Amino acid sequence: MDAVERQLQANESSALETDTSIYIKRIITDFQGIKIPPNLLFDLLLQMDFRQQAKLVKKVIELHRIAAFLVHGEPYCGQQLLVNRLFRLKAEWKNISPIKIDVSHNGAGRSISHLWRQLASWFHLPKDVEPKDINYKICERLFTQDVILIFYTVDYMTPKVLGAWLQEFWEPLVAQVEASCPTTQHNTHLLMFLVDNSGSVCESNILLAKQFEEPDYPRIPLHLPPVSSFGLDVLDDWIDMVTAMESMQIPTGLTAKILLEKTENGVPEFVYEEICCHCGHSWEGGLAKWLI
Repeated sequence: MDAVERQLQANESSALETDTSIYIKRIITDFQGIKIPPNLLFDLLLQMDFRQQAKLVKKVIELHRIAAFLVHGEPYCGQQLLVNRLFRLKAEWKNISPIKIDVSHNGAGRSISHLWRQLASWFHLPKDVEPKDINYKICERLFTQDVILIFYTVDYMTPKVLGAWLQEFWEPLVAQVEASCPTTQHNTHLLMFLVDNSGSVCESNILLAKQFEEPDYPRIPLHLPPVSSFGLDVLDDWIDMVTAMESMQIPTGLTAKILLEKTENGVPEFVYEEICCHCGHSWEGGLAKWLI
């Protein structure tokens, strides 16, 4: 009798363990369907809108070895995320480090001499190095890899300083590359992105190209279509895209209508934060660390 009871107990214990195992796996599956990993969520956010700008930049770099762009729009409209999106247009760019300067940092954009010093530090050159030596370093790098220059918050600069900087730095660099840096087997590119976080540069007297076919391009930057708030259709399309992914589930309560209501009618950076909040993450304190 004891043996029979022991067997029954063993069977019950085994069944309980099996049920518990199934239950735990179900919880894990449910959790994984809701809690999108932060790195995946960042990649998904990169896919939200900006198709017009990405398509134009892709077309330009297919036709031009040298290119310059103004990324601009109203505050908090995702200018920096767009730059990240553009930085993924070529797979090999993941292996290079762009030359980034935030011109609002330590007053770098208040004078041209400060900007030259910032560039010199990127190439580990003395602060008082001649500009031609910096340009030589850029051309030298261009022989083997793409060179991408990103100047953030150019709206911090006065139009006078920004215009003078483009004339003193960018225009001579373009001329030097065209004359002295022949196309190599690597088909390298020289690209510059000016990032305007307030939408003020287009309203200034800075010379900008409206079309990349203009004869002055790329000596003067091409202003891209401005970034703006996301509409209901954009948010709907993004939610549909995520929902269609296997093993992916949009958190309960996250709809395009709710996003629009909680983000001042679709202001991009508010949208990113709201989505992150629904997914158990933080934008400013978390995912934004992956912005270049």
